[in-house]
Amino acid sequence: METSMNYLLSNIEKVRIEMIDLARQYGYSNPNVVQCSQKLDLLLNVYENKQIKH
Repeated sequence: METSMNYLLSNIEKVRIEMIDLARQYGYSNPNVVQCSQKLDLLLNVYENKQIKH
């Protein structure tokens, strides 16, 4: 279980950095930035749900 949480946290951090880099390059309203933000939201929701169940 701990390994999956570490993997999830690692993915969250990776996508967060990617989103920040994209936003700096293209601006916040760029479709790629929005899509990356949505992906981050999904990952954060998964993390939160796992925290609640634990």
